[in-house]
Amino acid sequence: MRKYYSLVICIFVLWGCSNQNTKTIADLKKPQDASLYVKNTKVYDDPKTLEKLKEEYLKKFFAPFNGMKPNLNKQEVFWVEGSLRKNFGYNENLEKRTSEFSESLLDQMQMETYPNSAQKAIVIKDSNVRAVPTLKPRYSTRDGYPFDRWQNSLIFYGTPVLITHYDKTRRFAHIQTEFVYGWVESSHLAIVGDEDAKTLLKYKNFVLPKEDHLIIDDNHQHFLTQARIGKLFFLSSKDSILGFTRNANGTLKIQRVKIDPQDFFEFPQPFSQNAVANFINTLVGQKYGWGGMYESRDCSAFIRDIYANFGLYLPRNSFAQAQYGTHQVKLDSLSLKEKEKVIIQNATPFGSILWLKGHIMLYLGVDQEGKIMVAHSAWSVQTKDLFHKQEHKLGGVVITTLAPADEYNGWWIRAKTLGDRIGMENNLFLQMQDK
Repeated sequence: MRKYYSLVICIFVLWGCSNQNTKTIADLKKPQDASLYVKNTKVYDDPKTLEKLKEEYLKKFFAPFNGMKPNLNKQEVFWVEGSLRKNFGYNENLEKRTSEFSESLLDQMQMETYPNSAQKAIVIKDSNVRAVPTLKPRYSTRDGYPFDRWQNSLIFYGTPVLITHYDKTRRFAHIQTEFVYGWVESSHLAIVGDEDAKTLLKYKNFVLPKEDHLIIDDNHQHFLTQARIGKLFFLSSKDSILGFTRNANGTLKIQRVKIDPQDFFEFPQPFSQNAVANFINTLVGQKYGWGGMYESRDCSAFIRDIYANFGLYLPRNSFAQAQYGTHQVKLDSLSLKEKEKVIIQNATPFGSILWLKGHIMLYLGVDQEGKIMVAHSAWSVQTKDLFHKQEHKLGGVVITTLAPADEYNGWWIRAKTLGDRIGMENNLFLQMQDK
């Protein structure tokens, strides 16, 4: 009898080990088409609302040229200092980082002289914004990819910034904007004099690209930049934008660059479910990029880049986006069924975001079965059963229910789904209508 029980246990264990997920997640077999969930085709194009949205967006966009001062709170600016001194993490070869490497970075940052600059500049190349003056990664664990904890964000070409500090090598400059601050390679910035800053501040007309990956060349057919959803361009005439490069001395050089107006639309675009669905469909399938690594998007960049088209200047991280405005509904104390009921009753399809710790999603509405559908950029979700835990890679921009890969959860022992973990709904559509 003892042998029989041992055999049964071995069979269960072997079955559990062999049940590692190698199949496609059921949610991803559904059509990845946001337009299927469009129920309201109305376009919200009140001129006064659009002008107010534009005015507030440009005020934040141009803040570095309009009186911004260096943040003197060193604990906020150099928030990474604590982990540099205590938690060394792992490097690009998955080896434990040393205290010597951290000390060399701290010395390179020369924090004791901060701020040692206050220069206006403009970004001339899409750039990684780093927590430390290096392009080398820091992973919390050996299997921490793709979460490089020293990657803050991607900042777009054409963005005004304030240079507040240089490291010892001057290869890196510490920049400040209304949505992000951190280290950028100095060669990716052009210094802007007061007269050029005044000239740029006078521009009132801007355009945004309709799609990602459009290549923009200068007038000599040299690569200038790549258009991206959510990237703002200064409109010089009906068929030209401003192009930004550096003079030999590092100062800004401005040229007018021809474009095809059909590839762009006027900023901001009137809000509609169809417009949001078109942006989602343009981005569906694109790969995940933590903090904008590899010029890809994580969850909050996906949200920020979509709503920029409608004149919302959202914060960089997911929690700050959930706190943006005044139309939040807290959900963390509710059961899953209660959350779903509140979301369906209160959220605006294509106009609301759903937040859980470390992640944010765009609410689309419900499918034919009544399940809530969301669009988001996500790396993976976790499941578990009696025998093991599993990681299921989503790997980028996808349309799913609130429980992707739930079919791999156990009956009694299971991991919490995205829906179980939702803590807040934020209605950005209502925020836009308040303007």
